[in-house]
Amino acid sequence: MISPAWAALGALLLATAVSPDLAQDPAPARIPLVTGLVLGSVLHSPLGEREDVIEIRSADATGVHYAWHERTIQANGDTTDGFRKRFVSAGDLAGAPRFDDVFARDEQVRPGFTALTLSSAVYQQLLDAGSAPFSVMVIPDEARKSPLSGTALDALFSAQRVRYKGTLTRISPAPEPFPLLLDGVRTGLPALHVKGSFASGLKHAEWELWVLADSAHPLLLKSVLQGDVFQMVRADLPDSSAKKGGAPMEGGLIEAEMAKRCRIEIPGVYFAFGTAAIDPISDRALAELAKGLAGHPDWKVTVEGHTDSVGTDAANKALSERRAEAVRARLAQRHGVNTISWGAVGYGATKPRESNSTIEGRARNRRVELVRDCT
Repeated sequence: MISPAWAALGALLLATAVSPDLAQDPAPARIPLVTGLVLGSVLHSPLGEREDVIEIRSADATGVHYAWHERTIQANGDTTDGFRKRFVSAGDLAGAPRFDDVFARDEQVRPGFTALTLSSAVYQQLLDAGSAPFSVMVIPDEARKSPLSGTALDALFSAQRVRYKGTLTRISPAPEPFPLLLDGVRTGLPALHVKGSFASGLKHAEWELWVLADSAHPLLLKSVLQGDVFQMVRADLPDSSAKKGGAPMEGGLIEAEMAKRCRIEIPGVYFAFGTAAIDPISDRALAELAKGLAGHPDWKVTVEGHTDSVGTDAANKALSERRAEAVRARLAQRHGVNTISWGAVGYGATKPRESNSTIEGRARNRRVELVRDCT
């Protein structure tokens, strides 16, 4: 269901709600740009891999307020929490031919640029003409030499970006399936494959990207630039923060799934990178989970934590145990679930759902499951 706020914003966009290339599909998978949408992304670079959470704090007739949830643990154990912010106006969402993904602790406004999407006009031009003039802001090489820690990220975000000008060209004649966890369900979203050649003086840059094939929200799903791979791996929609088989997994369905299958994967739960700290955005999913468990205090339940294969076996097992225990404690302390008799166990990377050789596979393997003893 598209919110009234998005309907108002859509009136300002240049394209229709669903692009012509998808007209033959009566119900394509979509990620509407609405207040409360949560996106999970991964940044993979030669310096390491980092997970982040991006929240649409508001989407209305003026534009979109993005927030990047951040928690960094320093070497001395100190933590830094906060939001990096960005506002993109409705006019820029509709027609900006430039892209800059900079976020700042004080809300960043970059007139004439988009941040996480192409504009609808550029997307439509790629569909109609196959190419579009474009500019992208690039971080200088000298600013990209530190591990992906909080301090290094501060340096990256404050670095003077260089504007590269060139052309985006459509590679795929038709949308390609792109893997993403949509409300906890592995989904093949339709994506337009695009490449760009850009220059700034004597310097050149090649940019390869995949964008959601939806002119109302041509979301950047994957970007390969300067050896860095940015990829969306999860999307959780508001008011249906957990799904099973395409239907909202509300309290009643959670109860039914636990009664029938004795196991569910908990979608909509986000942890700070490399930690067992649960992001507050996860509470809406945990609240639905609590509703589904409310009538069954007699169930013997175990929370299972799982990780990808990055890191040592011992570290992964310890992290998965802490995450399982964090979910158990959060359900008890904040959502009133009686978990006194529950167990919490971590399996590390020993029970993968998908291959750990891909970004999306590693994201799929980082999960928490709830298991009922049905013997």
